[in-house]
Amino acid sequence: MLNPQLDRRGELIHLLTTEGLPRRHVERLLDTASAYAAADVMPPAAPSELPVFLFLPDDAPDRDAFADAAARLSLLPVPLNAQADTLHSGAALAQTVAGLAPGILILRHAASGAAHCAAAHAAPGLRVINAGDGQHADPLPALALIRAMQEIKQDLTNLTVTIVGDIRHSRVARSVIHVMTTLGVPELRVAAPRTLLPEGLPQLGVRACATLQEGLLDADVIIALPLHVEQISGAWLPSAREYAYTHGLTPASLAFAKPDALLLPAGALSPGVEIDGDVAASLSAIEGQLADFEGHLRVAAISILAGGAS
Repeated sequence: MLNPQLDRRGELIHLLTTEGLPRRHVERLLDTASAYAAADVMPPAAPSELPVFLFLPDDAPDRDAFADAAARLSLLPVPLNAQADTLHSGAALAQTVAGLAPGILILRHAASGAAHCAAAHAAPGLRVINAGDGQHADPLPALALIRAMQEIKQDLTNLTVTIVGDIRHSRVARSVIHVMTTLGVPELRVAAPRTLLPEGLPQLGVRACATLQEGLLDADVIIALPLHVEQISGAWLPSAREYAYTHGLTPASLAFAKPDALLLPAGALSPGVEIDGDVAASLSAIEGQLADFEGHLRVAAISILAGGAS
């Protein structure tokens, strides 16, 4: 079965997910982003008339960031009207995508699998970048976490990495697990209430820990996920207060990790829920780095795919 992200020669034509993404393409994305960050120059772009279609909700906080990435590559950002029907209907999405000219489509959609649907219906020359589909995948923030780990820890093949939080509903968690496996991270753990753990973790090479302390013991890297309490309260989570008591990251719980452990926020964390207020105050520098890394990766992904769409 062909990988829908690759053409018959194995070259990257879409960026849909980190699952099954060959190592050489992961490394190319990371290396291209790193080269741009180090040299502060733009990678070569396709002809300036190539459009970059922005199919994201109007209130998406990174809509302007994607437009800026396209413009910095001398490509034309074209906002699309993401109506409610195309944000929820697969048929409407397929019809919209089929009518687009060659270019790059940046897609964020409420339905898991929407990016694969868009790629399947894309006309020749239209490349799809998944900016988040439901609870399925979100490659660029996951790759930004990997860039931070490379920058600070360097050798990923000696790390113990623990993900804390709502793994079940997190597309970033799924994406970063797949890319860490591809890059040879030897020990992956998750720590969360049982209701927030997905099925199939052992098949992914991930160990579910019974307590937060077990998950953090001698960890080199800790990735903290946001909870989105308003969406998962009830059956999934008795209360934010109970979560904070059992799985909130505090100076005391983080003391179980290695002294030089790297704490990475995978989204906006709520002080007093996912994280202690004093710990949250210490994260501003790494949050800025992650934002920069993700910006470089937007440019890298658009540049790489634009080269094949021109």
